[in-house]
Amino acid sequence: MVNHGVNTGETPTSIASIIQSGNTAIIVGTAPVNMASDPKVNVPVLCYTEKEAIAAFGYHDNWKDYSLCEAISVFFRLFKVGPVVLVNVLDPEIHKEGIVDKAITFTDGVAVVDDIGVLLNTMDLTYVADSTQKTLGTDYTAAFKEDGTVTLVALTITDGAYKVSFDKLKPSLVDEDDIIGGVDAITFKNEGFATIPQVFTKFNRVPNIGLAPGWTHKPAVAQSLVSSMRNINEVFNGIALTDIDADTVDNYTKVAEWKNDNSYIHETQYNFWPRACIGTKIYHISTLVAASMYKVDQDNNDIPYESPSNKALNTTGICLEDGTEVDLILGQANYLNDNGVATSINFNNGWRLWGNRTGCYPSNTDVKDNTISCKRMFIWDNNNFTLTFWLDVDKPADNKLMDKIVDSYNDYYNGLVTKSVILGGRIEFNSGDNPTTSLIDGKYYFKRYMTPVGVAECIESDLEYDVEYLQNLFGGGN
Repeated sequence: MVNHGVNTGETPTSIASIIQSGNTAIIVGTAPVNMASDPKVNVPVLCYTEKEAIAAFGYHDNWKDYSLCEAISVFFRLFKVGPVVLVNVLDPEIHKEGIVDKAITFTDGVAVVDDIGVLLNTMDLTYVADSTQKTLGTDYTAAFKEDGTVTLVALTITDGAYKVSFDKLKPSLVDEDDIIGGVDAITFKNEGFATIPQVFTKFNRVPNIGLAPGWTHKPAVAQSLVSSMRNINEVFNGIALTDIDADTVDNYTKVAEWKNDNSYIHETQYNFWPRACIGTKIYHISTLVAASMYKVDQDNNDIPYESPSNKALNTTGICLEDGTEVDLILGQANYLNDNGVATSINFNNGWRLWGNRTGCYPSNTDVKDNTISCKRMFIWDNNNFTLTFWLDVDKPADNKLMDKIVDSYNDYYNGLVTKSVILGGRIEFNSGDNPTTSLIDGKYYFKRYMTPVGVAECIESDLEYDVEYLQNLFGGGN
């Protein structure tokens, strides 16, 4: 065929656009799924709004029994940030109890079942006068009230005495093993923390913040969460937010010993003591900090270079697990910080998080590990590198590919310097790091260097009396 005219084509861009991994918190706990319109058990659900979360998990103000409801309230009501991934481990088929022949009375066509956690599809209603059974949907309707109790409305039945039997959720049956999870031996289904790797494959989002409010004060749960947030899908990493026991540890002087004895000592672990409160409502600081991280990062183009410390938690105080008020002065809060534990203080402009150090402090003196903003930046950058060049895996290993990786990432680092996010960064592909045996085997090693902007943790100044200014007494101060 003769080419006659003007022809055009396109060449792939030689510089890759860096893929930045935003925040995705994964929160494992329990929920009143009996109230949900589309209940989920041991399934990660990505929720952008409160409405989506309640549809999948229901909502109840009893956060001790239903810990995911605390997260829903904090993220979508208190901080108004998202999305988050929620995983409920409370299984209505397992974590339940039976109620038999509970007496209720229909008056003016209405009766109330005052139990919480009722499974409506198990309800069996019997008219006492003639022992006839009534059918849900035909003889009466059932609907949840805001407080979790159930209102029955008559369709065909008459007023009078009835007995109702049903199953209801029993959250106390959920234990540490349910939260930690694993692979079910019969169904081979991932449960609890074992669902964390599913987040990326389901939603194409890296779970970089992990928490389980109401559970991480239990050492076995905390250790499992820390492990689960490492090497996610064998390539990603994240931070575990953990609460130190605020029941037996009822004084700040006991925190350091408890922390060390129970191995809350990891560089990817951010510890908190005690609890926070708004009035009489008790919150886990881990939940508040997770939402605060979203807020701070959103103000910084989703780059986690700024510490969540000294940022408002939107609370009114701190307390122990039982609600007993805790008073911390600055020196006591700093003592906790010196031992790798963050807290909250009301020192200037409201209650704020106080503490930059991760769990490995003070034994680990490496700034990339012991400072939360620096640790998060390293995790973020490693995750970004993996995401950006994943599609280059198995491509021809020629100079074009090597130059693309080096040039793209150096340009990216230069952009971060311009934004004052890092002080400097570079990537190198050196022959000394790539022996012939590795190249033959298809292994290519790139060395990266990065210095994130540090934290102004201590600002000092000295004031001196200058006698020279006494001369201003003569001549009107001119």
